[in-house]
Amino acid sequence: MQLSGRQTQFYIDIIYGAGFALGFGYLLIAGMNPLVVAFQGGLVLGYILRVWENMSIYERILHEEVAAEAEEAVATEAEVAVAEEAEAAVAEEVASRAETQVAQELEEQVPSEVTSEVEQEVERQMVEELAKEIKDRVGKELDERLDEEVEKRITEAVKERRAVPPRASSPSEEDA
Repeated sequence: MQLSGRQTQFYIDIIYGAGFALGFGYLLIAGMNPLVVAFQGGLVLGYILRVWENMSIYERILHEEVAAEAEEAVATEAEVAVAEEAEAAVAEEVASRAETQVAQELEEQVPSEVTSEVEQEVERQMVEELAKEIKDRVGKELDERLDEEVEKRITEAVKERRAVPPRASSPSEEDA
C-alpha cells in the first residue's frame, strides 16, 4: 500500500498515539512515580489535542475542496444555462431590430428607388418613341420629296424630249 500526503501523517499520528497510550498505561500500572505519570499524561493530552486539531484542519480542507468543486460545477452549469439564455435573448433582439431596420430602410429607399427607376424608364421610352416618330416623319417627307423630285425630273425630261426635234439618222448610224 502506497501512502501519500495526509494519509501518511494520519498513520504516523496513530502510531505515536498508540505508543504514548501504552507508555502511559505502563506507567500507571508498573511505575507509579507521580512526576513521570503527570509528565506522560500531559504528553498524551497534548498529543490528543494535536490529533483533534489535525482532524479539524483536515475536515475544513475537505469542506473547502468539496465546496470548490461544487462551486465549479454550479458555475459551469450556470455558465451554460446563462449562455443559452443570453444567446436566445440576443437572437430575439437581433431578429426584432433587423426586422424594424429592414422595414424602415425599405420605406425610405423603395419609394426613391422606384421613383427614379420609373422616371428613367419613362424617359427611355419617350426617347425611343420620339426617335421612332421622327424617323417615320423624316422617312415620309423624304419619300414625298423624292417622289416630287423624281416626278419633276421626269416631267422636265419629257418636256425636253418634246422640245428637241428627232435627229435624222444617217445610213452609217443605221448600220452600226
